Amino acid sequence: MASASSEKGQVATPPVAIPYSPVVAHWFYKRSVDTKFIWTPFSHYDSALLETSLNLDDSTLIIPVEGGRYDVNIKERTKTPVYWEGKAIEVRRCSWFYKGVDSKYVPYTEDTAALLEAEYKRSAETGEWHQKIMLANGEQVVFHGPTVIVHFLPQQNADTWGASTQGSMRPRVVKRDLDDFTIEQGESQRVDHLLFMVHGIGSACDLKMRSVEEVVDDFRVIAQQLVQSHYKNSTDMGLVGRVEVLPISWHGHLHSEELGIDEKLKSITLESIPRLRNFTNDTLLDVLFYTSPKYCQKIMNTVADALNDVYLKYRMRHPEFNGGVSLAGHSLGSLILFDLLCHQEPLKESEEENKENPDQLPQKQSSQKVQLPTSDPLPKQVSYAMGPEGTGQPVITYTQLIFHPKKFFALGSPIGMFVTIRGIDKLGLDFHLPTCPGFYNIFHPFDPVAYRIEALVNPDMNGIRPVLIPHHKGRKRMHLELKETMTRVGADIKQRFMDTFKTTLDSVNFLTTVTKVKKEAEESLEKETSQTSSQAFQKQTEDQDESSVASSSCKLRNRTDSNSTTASDPEFIELDFPLGKLNDSKRVDYVLQEAPLEFINEYIFALSSHVCYWGSEDTILFVMKEIYASLGISTDSQVPQSSMTIERPVSHESSVSHSLLPM
Repeated sequence: MASASSEKGQVATPPVAIPYSPVVAHWFYKRSVDTKFIWTPFSHYDSALLETSLNLDDSTLIIPVEGGRYDVNIKERTKTPVYWEGKAIEVRRCSWFYKGVDSKYVPYTEDTAALLEAEYKRSAETGEWHQKIMLANGEQVVFHGPTVIVHFLPQQNADTWGASTQGSMRPRVVKRDLDDFTIEQGESQRVDHLLFMVHGIGSACDLKMRSVEEVVDDFRVIAQQLVQSHYKNSTDMGLVGRVEVLPISWHGHLHSEELGIDEKLKSITLESIPRLRNFTNDTLLDVLFYTSPKYCQKIMNTVADALNDVYLKYRMRHPEFNGGVSLAGHSLGSLILFDLLCHQEPLKESEEENKENPDQLPQKQSSQKVQLPTSDPLPKQVSYAMGPEGTGQPVITYTQLIFHPKKFFALGSPIGMFVTIRGIDKLGLDFHLPTCPGFYNIFHPFDPVAYRIEALVNPDMNGIRPVLIPHHKGRKRMHLELKETMTRVGADIKQRFMDTFKTTLDSVNFLTTVTKVKKEAEESLEKETSQTSSQAFQKQTEDQDESSVASSSCKLRNRTDSNSTTASDPEFIELDFPLGKLNDSKRVDYVLQEAPLEFINEYIFALSSHVCYWGSEDTILFVMKEIYASLGISTDSQVPQSSMTIERPVSHESSVSHSLLPM
């Protein structure tokens, strides 16, 4: 009876109403990671822009988001890339979420969210909770309270042994607000510079098998964080905005169905080890395609046309932009850009005034481009000539760019090797890129594909170490500092030992000379006293002169050894070797600092070092410094090392064999 009365008392508890405030909706987009889908929130700026546009009369309004790199169709709820090809992805206005199996929040559809919000409002105003809302497919959401809401899946049938599986299906946690989401404020609307990045061989740019669009996204995010941390003062004063980084892809056009090269290779490919052979056909053969006179023209046209198209499209969508453009290429992509820039023609005087207005420039690429027949998109007759490209370089037509790049960054580049095998032993001090004054050859010390450039410009640079790129926190890596310290200590110990040995040797020689002279003087004193004394004095003088010469020779030798040790480290001295017109007579070769783990065994990390540039903070900061240096802006005098952290975006994680080597 007591129990019954107690239950009756609980039922009779009066409802308690709570203040109600409408839920704040935020816009999300769905992206694919491996075989899963992850809903990612737009920035506060983009979400507010989409929310404002939702109330406009034009339901087909296209809204640019993420710095203008994507367009969102409000009516269709899709997001599509602007400057590269890509599938449209789903966009959703979200306010209610449930926690999935992987603990990631998944938004309800907009209709379901509106239904849950209406029930939540009613329960909050009346205080009547413990309500069940039926959804599609037999699912239901139960309101136990304002903060305790669960989602039950439909009842499962009994399994083969007669046991119900409902007990193993835990209910989902339902969430109404955005407290557990990390949402960015949004990118700066001011763009100081454009950076176009060209990938190397294959469709995958790193060992995670990510496309050029994905790795460039990481590059852009890290660059923005580094600019905010190293140019904080300039950013606060409104002098620095951001660098827009855009990908340029050519692999898909080369392996398209139009050319049919994949089908031709498939008919002659052996059936054994199919995965390795498919990787070879799709990736490694791109190097041979570029050396082929037919496909080299296709690759060059694709890259040059893409650069011009992206630049024109960006200028059309951002007419207020008045910044410069730089180019970056990874591996084979750097060689493509190098050959393209070597064959550019400077603007005429009549065109210089309109170089900032590309719509008024003559479309050189249309007249210079090879007109390919519709039946066969590749030329059949190819001639070879000896010229500045070297013996064996196919004579192809190079499309003219409608802009002049400010700088060219070659990452992990085989340019030096290709130039050498083309029969060019020396580029010479007069060599330069006609329309691009800046040239930087950046490489990891263990990169097996990278080669140097400076020795081709000036053979006297052979043996001179490349410039060491500083750590992004403003110091050298600890293991390199320790190595250099031990080297200097060893050199000091050796020098002190040689000085001590020389002093001891001089003392022994002096004592030996004195004893010898004394003995000879005593033996001949009775015979010829004056003559013997004169000879002894002359002998002593000659020995002292020889000792002085030996000492001077030893000092000169030590000074020479010391100079050679210092010369092997060009970071601390100024070189007298001229570098000609390339890169405005400044250094060209720049080497990264290997990580402590990589220092253990350089062979183990050789393959991964070739694809490290996309996410290397040191590389990205170096590129940003050179770009902003041309704008007259330098980094802050002090970098907050202890508080500075680089948050890498969540990327595509795939288990890939480390034998793969994108180039």
